[in-house]
Amino acid sequence: MSEEPQTPPFPIEPKKETVAFAVVGCGRVSPTHFNAIRDLGSAGQLVAVCDNDPDTLRKAVERTGADGFESLEEMLRRDDIDVVCVCTPSGCHAAHGILAAKAGKHVLVEKPMDVSLEAARELEQTCANEGVKLFVVKQNRLNSTVELAKAALDKGRFGKLYAINANVIWSRTQEYYASASWRGTRAMDGGAFLNQGIHFVDAMRYLGGEIMEIKSMLATLARQIECEDTGSALFQFENGALGNIFVTMLGIANLEGSLTLVGERGLVKIGGVAMNTIETWKFAEPDPEQDALAKDANYHAASVYGNGHKAFYRQVVDHLRHGGPAPTGSQQGLRTIEAILRIYGEV
Repeated sequence: MSEEPQTPPFPIEPKKETVAFAVVGCGRVSPTHFNAIRDLGSAGQLVAVCDNDPDTLRKAVERTGADGFESLEEMLRRDDIDVVCVCTPSGCHAAHGILAAKAGKHVLVEKPMDVSLEAARELEQTCANEGVKLFVVKQNRLNSTVELAKAALDKGRFGKLYAINANVIWSRTQEYYASASWRGTRAMDGGAFLNQGIHFVDAMRYLGGEIMEIKSMLATLARQIECEDTGSALFQFENGALGNIFVTMLGIANLEGSLTLVGERGLVKIGGVAMNTIETWKFAEPDPEQDALAKDANYHAASVYGNGHKAFYRQVVDHLRHGGPAPTGSQQGLRTIEAILRIYGEV
């Protein structure tokens, strides 16, 4: 299964009401952003890319046709950039986002906002002070499968929600961690929860509400990294429901990224590798409209990133051009980071 979807070059043709994007950090996740921007059509254009590794930058320029910069400060001097997409190592997210905000650019930041809660709060405050928008990528909230489960919850079909269970069984080899010196470090990356499991902690919060109590057990069982490669956490949500999440990067393949919701009158399992398939959809009382949608909500995920980045970028553009609903913002990003740092016993 490919982790880096290929992106053909696309022309830079600024058009009326076109949102101009720039991407800083052209590594593993960047092709997903390149694809999402390309799919905006005339509503969005990628005008610049930045990376401090010359070979990585060269490949990004060849892939996208955008102008390339080795210096973020130099790229930020361009006056035609509307949004800077921060895809650098997690420990750089706040610092790079702050530079972009101070240059008057809106900031779109990959998960997490930063590995430090203090730094993430500084990013939020700087964007507010500079009068720019801050968008935090939580793409799985926009999965058709997750959106349908949320709609069923909002409609009261589950009755009392009893429990949410998440399983994340993915593969991150030692070669993956060795491919960059920052991977698996606490200062720049975090472990299985802060890097990969964050998507599922966020989805559990999105569906179950705020988390009141957390108990966890973490271990580094096989990978030579500073942080955990495997762990479990128990939650109690504000509404009394219980949560359980198991995360490991030790699978020999990406097997599962799932959520199961257990309620008084409903039982739903969202499975696949990226919460992209509805495997169980059972309710005590039928709802013909929603139940029909559940049959068509599944989609193919080309990678564990899923397809939600495209919907996220469409929301960003619609918000900036037409004042549509804002995508996930800093408050949700901060609360998810805080939950994971509580799993780590750091807050």
